[in-house]
Amino acid sequence: MIKEKSSESIFLNEQLMAVMCLLAVITGTTSLFLLTLQEDNYMAIFGLVIKLITTVAMFFAFRHYNWDVAKGLMGGVFFSLMYEEAYLVLGKLWSEQDFDVYLVVGVQGSLYLAAAGMSFLMTIVITINHFIINYAIHGNPENVIFNRMAIIFKFIVYIILIVTNSMLGLSASGMWANALMYLTDMSILIMLICIESQFDSFKLLRHELLKEKRERKNNK
Repeated sequence: MIKEKSSESIFLNEQLMAVMCLLAVITGTTSLFLLTLQEDNYMAIFGLVIKLITTVAMFFAFRHYNWDVAKGLMGGVFFSLMYEEAYLVLGKLWSEQDFDVYLVVGVQGSLYLAAAGMSFLMTIVITINHFIINYAIHGNPENVIFNRMAIIFKFIVYIILIVTNSMLGLSASGMWANALMYLTDMSILIMLICIESQFDSFKLLRHELLKEKRERKNNK
């Protein structure tokens, strides 16, 4: 007999979620240590600490079935991501007028600037979609597709940021701190997809159970 292929999403795997949380903690903590070696990075350190705390708290809230708390903390994680990227694009690059420095570097500097801006915009899009999907009673299939497109594009942008970051002539600690921060964000994003996928499956299961209950009542 030919066994039927499972249509279950890889993101419903709780082991993947745990691995991504652990990876985020390792890369985030290492990045935090490297940031402390540099001067005037207090805002970046603050953003990273808040992001790691909310991420770990969200993971344990979900694993202990405190789903409403987990949903609230998911919003906190998204806002931490937005804060961090807003600080990079609007605070560091714009207000400190580092645009000229990056443009002088050439093509890779221009790519880094463009990628940083696009990453910030995609985080806003994903955050808005997250709230619409997560808090809708039956979900929103069209929004889910749009959200997945934004997430895929964001991963591509992260890869561009990591590659161009290594070509900017930064100090070794600065280069590794940035790269590890992007890897932390990628891990967190995969973890968020895992949790949202499980929320969606719970919604679907609940909808099916309610449908069965109604059918049984009608048959009596």
